[in-house]
Amino acid sequence: MIINKKYMTTNVTFAYKATKGLISILVLLLLGCTVSEEEMPDVAEEEFNIVGVWELNEIRFFYGQKVDVLTGYDYAWNRIYDNDGTYYVAELATDDENLPLKPHELSEYFFVLSPYDTVYIERGRMTGLNIIDNHTIGIDRGDYVEILVRNDRLSDDKIEEIKEAVSNALRPKRGENTLYIVPNVSTTKNTILWIGVSSLIIIILVSAIYMMNKVKGRNKHPIKEKDAEDINGEEQNIQGFIHSDYYLALRRRLHEGPMLKPDEWRELETQMESAYPIFFRKMGDMCQLSEVELRVCMLIKLGIPPSAIAIHTCREYSSISSIRSRLYFKLFGKKGGARDLDDFIINL
Repeated sequence: MIINKKYMTTNVTFAYKATKGLISILVLLLLGCTVSEEEMPDVAEEEFNIVGVWELNEIRFFYGQKVDVLTGYDYAWNRIYDNDGTYYVAELATDDENLPLKPHELSEYFFVLSPYDTVYIERGRMTGLNIIDNHTIGIDRGDYVEILVRNDRLSDDKIEEIKEAVSNALRPKRGENTLYIVPNVSTTKNTILWIGVSSLIIIILVSAIYMMNKVKGRNKHPIKEKDAEDINGEEQNIQGFIHSDYYLALRRRLHEGPMLKPDEWRELETQMESAYPIFFRKMGDMCQLSEVELRVCMLIKLGIPPSAIAIHTCREYSSISSIRSRLYFKLFGKKGGARDLDDFIINL
């Protein structure tokens, strides 16, 4: 009995010690976890902020095609989102800093990111925004998505220069062309040249105005009066067109998608022929336009940027530039750039 009692006592003692040891281990583990969490530095996830510069990197169509808009091009599309709810769009030279900066858009945006939803409104219209990561976003344009990546290469001074250039260029009087702003570094190097060219242009303009007034004074006959009536009539048609519900819906469609269907292209041609009869007549007199050339010309006349023209005509961005250059040669029999054609069409 004494032996059994000792044996039982030994078992109880062993169980007690084992339990106590197990509890101690669990307590130490819990304390260790608590201490490690307290000692670990706070590594908070980087909060997403849309403010900054975003560079257009790729266009992804919903039917699978992807278009790289950076490789092989002299310019890259950049969007600058400001704190005050304003965004700026411009094409910036990829390599040569002496190339001109091309302003394209200045408007307002609204952005709210919550745990439940993301609200992104651009030009007063809600648009799908996919935050891929803190440095990549996708903007849904209907039939395609613009993939933009953060551009951290620009200094604060350069960003302010771009914003000022876009603001100055996109507040012209009605009928004036969009300006192309030469960067400060180029302007400084070529000040004397620009002064000389500007002086020459002023002399030519003054001479041209003088000759036009002189010819107008000599030739006041019914043909000139009829031309004036045609111009006034066309101006009224244009004003009616650009203030119509059709035009407003068309602008949103061309900028945001989806792509125009064949019957919508025919409707657009009919509407523009009514608003711009002189433009269509003169273009028809100069040469025979193909379907693609006509569509490119119509979109240029409406002030649609080349990137959107490429999308709606199912062409690469570089193809649109080639089409415009070839068409200029077709019209005038001499070499010219894509911008030369744009200037001609806008002023026609």
